[in-house]
This record gives sequence, C-alpha cells and structure tokens, in this order.
Amino acid sequence: MIQVLIVDDEKLEREGIKYLLAMEEGEWNIREASNGRDALQILKSEETDLLLTDIKMPHMDGLELTSKAKELNPGLQVVILSGYSDFSFDQEAIRYGVTEYMLKPVEPESFHKTINQTKKNILKKKDKETREQKEQDFLQEYFLESYLYTGKKDILEKSEGMINLEKWKCWHCAILIESDMAFFDTAEENFSTELQKELRRVFFYLNLNNRQSLLLFQDNYCDYSLVANHIYMFLKRNYKESFYLAVSKKFEGYECLTEIMSQLEQQMEEKFYHPEKHIYSNDEAHLNMEVKEVQDSRLLQLISEDVSRKDIRQLRKHYQCLKEKYSDNTQYSAMYIKFVFSNVIQELFQENQFSGERRIEHEIDRLYNCRNIMEILEVTEENIREYESFLERSMSESRNEVAAVKNYIYQHYAEDLSLETLAEKVYLSSGYLSFIFKKETGMNLNRYIRVFRMKKAKELLKNTNMKVAQISEKVGFANVSYFCRSFREYYGCSPESYRKGTGEDEEALSDH
Repeated sequence: MIQVLIVDDEKLEREGIKYLLAMEEGEWNIREASNGRDALQILKSEETDLLLTDIKMPHMDGLELTSKAKELNPGLQVVILSGYSDFSFDQEAIRYGVTEYMLKPVEPESFHKTINQTKKNILKKKDKETREQKEQDFLQEYFLESYLYTGKKDILEKSEGMINLEKWKCWHCAILIESDMAFFDTAEENFSTELQKELRRVFFYLNLNNRQSLLLFQDNYCDYSLVANHIYMFLKRNYKESFYLAVSKKFEGYECLTEIMSQLEQQMEEKFYHPEKHIYSNDEAHLNMEVKEVQDSRLLQLISEDVSRKDIRQLRKHYQCLKEKYSDNTQYSAMYIKFVFSNVIQELFQENQFSGERRIEHEIDRLYNCRNIMEILEVTEENIREYESFLERSMSESRNEVAAVKNYIYQHYAEDLSLETLAEKVYLSSGYLSFIFKKETGMNLNRYIRVFRMKKAKELLKNTNMKVAQISEKVGFANVSYFCRSFREYYGCSPESYRKGTGEDEEALSDH
C-alpha cells in the first residue's frame, strides 16, 4: 500500500485529487492537510511515500514544506500542483528534488502519466529497501546466533561494517519459544509478522532451529511475563502444537546475550519437572520490583478470575489498582500501557459477548488509537460499565435458570446433585450458576439442596414407617451416619428422637 499525503488549502481541490487518485491502479492510503504546517506534523509522525502539494498556502508554502520534507525523508516522492506557471517556481521545485511539477487545473491524462511514473519509483524504492532489509536481517541472524552459542568477541569484530550493533543495545528482554514438534521448520513465512500484529509491539525474531525461536524486546518498563502469556494464548489459539516459553531477566547491553541464552535454556528444562506449566519466568525478574507493587500479570489474573465469577465489585477494585499505577506514571511507554489495558477489555469479552455491536476487534482498535492515558481509561471504563449493565440484564434473565434448577432439585433430590451436574442442565458455567443462585435465593446451592433434603426427611419420618436407612437413601444420602449427623445439626435432634416426638421442641432451631 502506498502512503499518500495531499496538501491544499482548498477542500474542493483535495477532493478532486482524491478522485483522480482513486481512478489509478494500486492501493492508496490517503491523508489530507490544509496547510504546510499541519502537513509537516503528519510527515514527522507517519510514514509517507508520496507528497502531493500546492505551492501557495497559509502558514507554510509548498516549496518550504518540500524542503523540510526532504530533510526528514530524502527518498520521498514529491509532486507540486500549482496554478502558477512562473518558470522560477518550476526551477526552484526541481532544485528541491521535486519529482514533477503540474499546473492546475490538472488534466486527467497528465495526472495519470505522472502518478504512474511516481508509483514505479516508489515500488522500485520499496523493493530495494525490502531486499536490503532481508540481507541485513540475514546477517543479523547469522552473527547473533553465532555469538549466542559461543560468546566469542571476535565474531562481533568480524560483523563490523556489515550490521548495526547499536540496535543490539536496545534489547532488554528475551523470550525463548519451544515447540514439542518441529514447528518452526514448517511455520508460515509471515509467522513473526502475525505475532507482531497480535502483540502490537516490535521485536527481533530469530529462528534458532526447528523447535526453538528467540524474541528480543526493546521496552525496558514492561512485565514480560504478561507478554509471554499473550504469546502463549496466541499460539494455543492458532496452532495444534504444544508450546513452552521462558522469559529472561532484564538486561543491558548485548555482551550478556550468551549468559541470557544459557539462563533461558536452563529455565526451559523446568518443563521436565512441571510439564503442566507453559511459561517459565526468571525469579530475578521480580526482585527489582517494589515489594508493595503488584505485577501486571498478577493483577490481570485477578481480573480474569473476577470476570469468571461475575464479581463486579472485585473487578472494579483490581482495575482501580491498574488505574492508579498508570495514571501519573511516565516511566512506561504508551504502547505498553495500551497493551496492559487491552488485556482488561479482552478478559471482559473472553467469557461474555455482552453486545453484538461491541466487537472486541473494534474496541481494541479504539484503545490503540487513544492519544493519552485519559482516553485509554475512558475506553476501558466504558467497556466495564457495559459489562456491568450486561450482568444486570443477565440477572433479570437468570431467574428462569434458577427456577429450572429448583424444579430439577424438587424432582431429583434423591440423586447425586453436584454443582457441575445442575449447571449442565441449564447450560451455564458452574461458577455463574453458583453466583446467580446465591444472588436470587440468598443461599448457596449446596446449602439449598441440604435444606430441601432435610425437610423431605422430616416429612418421611413423620408420615411413613420407613427405616432411617431407607429415608437416608431416599433423600440422597449414601451414608446413614452422615445423614443422622446432618439431621442433628439441622434440627437439633436425631431422626429417631424426632420420630418419637422427643425432638419437637427442638424443631424450632430449623427456622434460624
């Protein structure tokens, strides 16, 4: 896709250029500015391949804009569009390295010819950059892998002039990924690109062998246990293989990479003893944290549990911890903060698609487009409020499920009634059924079943000649001793005493 910036103080002119550009073949991402000053800000913050600009504009004219734009990006293609036919403008434009100079009103044929040639120049430049980047990546991978396993300084000396070792100084954490099968030999070519899109963060990817790959990250203020968990969930969701991840301690300088690699491999050996775990963190990574500071990964785990239990009070409490941590803390990058809070939104959607219109992708994109911490908090809290409303609606709808469970208990109280069994009958999770049942009845489900069975037992003792053992079985107790003990705890007397009438005065205990 070619990134285009159209600059003209006349909106009608910009619309005309956009129309002509839409007629051209290829994919165009078009941005606009009404003056040179605003255009320069866009050029500073966003990648641009082609600049289409007028000359006479307020705040900064097209020639000054071209000059400053070329300083920022010497390879930028610039086309001047102007109603001025003065030759001096033309000469000056050429001196600034302008690709083409076209007079307004622009003729479609002339525009097509110019844009077609410009597009060829851009694509040729991109192809060259891609080839050079691939060559650079190959050299980086070769020297890095050699250094990781040997630690020999002469390898770095040999690399001088071929790779930029300054980039290696930016790495502060490493994550080793290991597959139980030869995954990385067959993984698609765009695997690392897709992973970068998922994480929304840049990393250096190094394929070590058919079962291992290494990721090197730049952000120094980051809970990489959280990042590792995100990676693991991505892998689990998209691939059938089993994966294990080892997270390094924080480090400074590439000289210690050999030691880091050795530590990662040592950590990975833990899967022999704990195969149920999939993420192995270096304990030293937590030593630098303040004792009172809760790790992001732990807070998000608590939030995940709150969502599973539908516990909005605890959810707000744990979210407040995150909010207080990041509201005025400038040591963390904007991208990392967005990453943390995007995980909160993902947890809300994980168990509940609480609104068909609120697609998770849309909400995550909204968050990543936020310009400051206040906007991030606003988007996150909006989703929490929507989730709270969803729970309130669910509670009103849940009365039918509670009634269905009660009815099932009435008809099957003699059977084994576990929470899981009852939850399956109404197609709810056991945690959620427990939550709504307690909310609706004021009594947890197990106690409700016990109380119902005791009342049934009392009726049978009073109105039949069945033996205590038979009654015990009839109301769902496999063990007579346990039945008698439960009856005594509930009514204050034994089943036999109640039948004989000696426990009538104690029956009032059941009402308390």
